[in-house]
Amino acid sequence: MENIKIGVVSTYPEMTALVKEIAGEMKLDLEVREGVLEEGVSLAYQLEHEGVDVIISRGVTGKKIKKAVALPVVLIEITSFDILKALHTARGMGRKIAFLGHKTKDFSSEFQTIIDILGIEVECYPYTNIYEMDEQVARIIRSDWEVIVSTGLCVYQMAKSSGANAVLVQSGNDAIYGSIKQAVELVQGIRRDQDRFNKYKAVLESSNDGILTTDEHQRITFMNKAAENLLGMEARTLVGRHIDNVRESAVLGALINAGGVGTETFKEVGRKQFWINTMPILLGHKRNGIVTMFQSVDRIQVLEQNLRRQLFKKGLFAKHTFNDLIGGSDLLLDTIARAKKYAAAGATVLICGESGTGKELFAQSIHHESKRCEGPFVAINCAALPENLLESELFGYEEGAFTGAKKGGKTGLFEMAHGGTIFLDEIGEMTLPVQARLLRVLQEREIMRLGSDRVLPVDVRIIAATNHELTLAVKEGNFRSDLFHRLEVLNLDIPPLYQRKEDIELLAEFFVKKFSFEEKKSVPPLTRAAIEKLQMYDWPGNVRELQNIIQKYVLLIEEKQNVEELITLLINEKIRKSFTVPTGDENRISVKIGKMENMEREILEYFLSTGASIKEISQITGTSRTTLWRKLKDLDGTMFG
Repeated sequence: MENIKIGVVSTYPEMTALVKEIAGEMKLDLEVREGVLEEGVSLAYQLEHEGVDVIISRGVTGKKIKKAVALPVVLIEITSFDILKALHTARGMGRKIAFLGHKTKDFSSEFQTIIDILGIEVECYPYTNIYEMDEQVARIIRSDWEVIVSTGLCVYQMAKSSGANAVLVQSGNDAIYGSIKQAVELVQGIRRDQDRFNKYKAVLESSNDGILTTDEHQRITFMNKAAENLLGMEARTLVGRHIDNVRESAVLGALINAGGVGTETFKEVGRKQFWINTMPILLGHKRNGIVTMFQSVDRIQVLEQNLRRQLFKKGLFAKHTFNDLIGGSDLLLDTIARAKKYAAAGATVLICGESGTGKELFAQSIHHESKRCEGPFVAINCAALPENLLESELFGYEEGAFTGAKKGGKTGLFEMAHGGTIFLDEIGEMTLPVQARLLRVLQEREIMRLGSDRVLPVDVRIIAATNHELTLAVKEGNFRSDLFHRLEVLNLDIPPLYQRKEDIELLAEFFVKKFSFEEKKSVPPLTRAAIEKLQMYDWPGNVRELQNIIQKYVLLIEEKQNVEELITLLINEKIRKSFTVPTGDENRISVKIGKMENMEREILEYFLSTGASIKEISQITGTSRTTLWRKLKDLDGTMFG
């Protein structure tokens, strides 16, 4: 039965025979020895040495064994039926009967019923300990009793040796069977508990965190391998010691005294920096000890590096370097030289430039050449999201922070960019409330998730970009002056394409090769006349607009088609469409005269119906995107597309 080894110390031959008989029926292999009192204890020691799991015995001998050995001991209990049989036997030997038994275990509520059934007179001699038992035995022997009945073999033998009639209350089949079954269940329960303990211990031992526990008396009860390695101390020299005896230790004392219960802290222990977390061990509502978990800062830094690698796999990295910037003009080369100097610094950078000049390309290049190049690069367009969504994206939120919040909360972009760079494109479109939160990040280097009361430190370099004149936005009250001055510590102006037209030829040839490869199409190179046409155009959309023209050229050019004519056609199409919104009558619309907000509503609804974007409406009306968002919010909260 699950390789359970049971040892039995029998106290009389009849018990030995009955135990063996029952063991055979249960198909158990029991080690049975016979002996009483001190001899029985010696036999129990032998069984313990032989590796039995549990010992079964009875009476005073069983009680002595229980005190002597470390193994669990099951005592064979005396049943009412066992007492009935003994008294029935005694009735046939005499009418005056004395019964010696344990006060609580042998004199059950059924004892008087047994006497009444048998119709005998019984004088009871109860005892609660071995000293009372000796006194009661002496009283019985001095008295004039015909028969002495006892549950203890030693009393039975003393009575017999004094010439008195004696009957031993022997354990019956049910009592012995019940004891063997109890022993088996006891061992099974111990093994289950041991298995659980071993599993928990294996978990603690496999942890990379050092773990040390103390009990309610402040004695060290456990120390895992990681703790031994981190502290350079062996568990066997510490387990069982009171913490007051180790407080003077330069290493362990500093660890134990690091902080109060329920705290997290960083502390120098020996020559190492440690993160230490101390928590109470609670059983129910009662504190039953303390668990201290600790880890070296070096290990935490390794984990951070692994996290960065994971972020790289998710695409949170800079794809471009300064080598990807195409052009040889002095203006571009001077801008690149300044950007490289900024990359070596750690301060905030504000990149200004028209749309399409390559502000994000510069931002990625700065990150790639900085000391943070191994950290994440996280980019977000501040104009692409309304205020509430932008705030949750930047700072994250806790579970239940608002209706529709993701279960478990969300990590914000500032947290994701920890140890690296965050690129805030079109920062001029950021609303004033979000600007205030961003200012705190710049000042305190810490963030707080939406719906949280916990402050999180962040180590992030901010690179911001805008195609607006922020000084004008500051004067108009649309941009905080204190934030503006925090952002423009290092300012970088990206020259528009019309100021460096000598770079157009290199850019155009690069895009021809790029799109020819992507489309798997052989196209004729640009002629000198076609390049001159490209250089004559002012390119309000800058490099992005040039890229779009060349992509169309690669897709549309046919064999033997005139290259210059196609380029001229594509440029003229751009000129005709520049800054125009289709209307019914020469760019005129009719507005019903009324309240100002109603007229504004009609104008905005008209532009929306034409399919115009916020950017186009902003350019046509001369209104900033932030103002348009606010007006739209005031006018019913309709959403722009």
